[in-house]
Amino acid sequence: MQKMEEQVKTQLKHSEQQEKVANLMAQLRGKEEELTKRESKIRDCTNALRRAEEKVKELQAHVSSSDQIHQTLSDEHDALQLAFSSVEKKLQETEKENDRLRSSLMVVKARDADRLNEENESFRRTREKKLEEELRRASEEKDPPLLRSRASSGEGRGRGRRESASSSSSSDARVPDELPGPSICPASVLCSFDAHDNEVSALCFNHEGNYMATGGADKVVKVWSWNSPQEKMEPKCTLYGSNASIMSVQFDQLSKLVLAASNDYATRIWTFHDQRPKHTLTGHSNKVMAARFLEDNQKVVTGSHDRTLKIWDLHHKTCSKTLFAGSSCNDVVAGRGMGNTIISAHFDKRIRFWDVRSATANEIALQGKVTSLDHFPDRHLLLCCSRDDTLRLIDLRQNSITATFSANGFHVSVDWTRACFSPDGQYVAAGSSDGSLFVWETFSGKVKNKKEHSKEIVTCSWHPKGQLFASADRNKKVMLWKR
Repeated sequence: MQKMEEQVKTQLKHSEQQEKVANLMAQLRGKEEELTKRESKIRDCTNALRRAEEKVKELQAHVSSSDQIHQTLSDEHDALQLAFSSVEKKLQETEKENDRLRSSLMVVKARDADRLNEENESFRRTREKKLEEELRRASEEKDPPLLRSRASSGEGRGRGRRESASSSSSSDARVPDELPGPSICPASVLCSFDAHDNEVSALCFNHEGNYMATGGADKVVKVWSWNSPQEKMEPKCTLYGSNASIMSVQFDQLSKLVLAASNDYATRIWTFHDQRPKHTLTGHSNKVMAARFLEDNQKVVTGSHDRTLKIWDLHHKTCSKTLFAGSSCNDVVAGRGMGNTIISAHFDKRIRFWDVRSATANEIALQGKVTSLDHFPDRHLLLCCSRDDTLRLIDLRQNSITATFSANGFHVSVDWTRACFSPDGQYVAAGSSDGSLFVWETFSGKVKNKKEHSKEIVTCSWHPKGQLFASADRNKKVMLWKR
């Protein structure tokens, strides 16, 4: 019995031992699995460490390369800074030298201009003396002997009076105003030609009608002569000197001078017989849109986009008066029959009437920017063209609008579109943006239009005797029209 109890105890111990062994085996397997996981994790960490070390080496190499590049760029920057300092110093020296040369050039140009003006003045005086001598001889040949002997005996005593009279007669010498015949209503093109290398912006006939001047964007004024047998215009001469587009041209009453306003802020005058520049009038700070001789041809008025009008004394070669308009000027009229009055057309839709003596102005307001003016002195009428596509007739005695001209299809193309009267005042004309020419009867308002130009018509003018009509467009074409 005791032996069996011992066996039972032994079996119980054995089963406990087996259970412990099983537990220990299970723990061992768990530890082995944990060890395997940790070994795998160690391998992963080792690999990550190796990759990190490689990345560190790459970054160290990149830092080293960046340090080298930085050092190189720093060295280049220092070198460029030195070069820049040297170039800047040379630039300052060059600018100083340029200013000095510019000043010297201006002095030389001023001397050349003075010399040229002296030569022109000397030539003019010589010519006037020669003309005076010829006139004196002619008058002596025509005078009766008694008057001739009296003139001879009183020569010394009357020298001053004769010189005064000669001066007066030369200043009052004008081509006699011929009453024009009935003006044509332009109906067909007589001839057309390319007047300039680019658009034509200005044209006018001289007082006698045997020459026509045109100005364009090619910076020159061209003068053309009329060939009656062949019925065409032929080039007479080209006047150089402008540095920008020509905006207006005009002959003086004796056709001795040609006046032109330019976009280079200057106005120029040439002597027609030798095509030499006589005056350059500078003082505006923007484009000069219009220039006109005043009644005595010894003064010029100019209108500019700098919002001023200037009156120039050609004898003293100076600006004698500046009129402040407050708005860009597109056109001016002055001269025969206007006395001390100057009329200007402006961007602010106003026409201003200036009294030169007091520099004061009256105004008339229109509905659009005013592009041009034309004066018909015999009836005290003023024609104005504006960007609201209308022409208006103003009675200068009452300063009131008496007629308005418009038509279907008529559109003013640019701010310097010019309209004009016919010499007898029976018609007014202007060009349209589609190349059509519109002509209205002044007193009935009947309108006719004809399309021959391919581009916008900018300016037009009748021949002084009314038998021809000229128009110019932005495609360098000038056309002469007949009845």
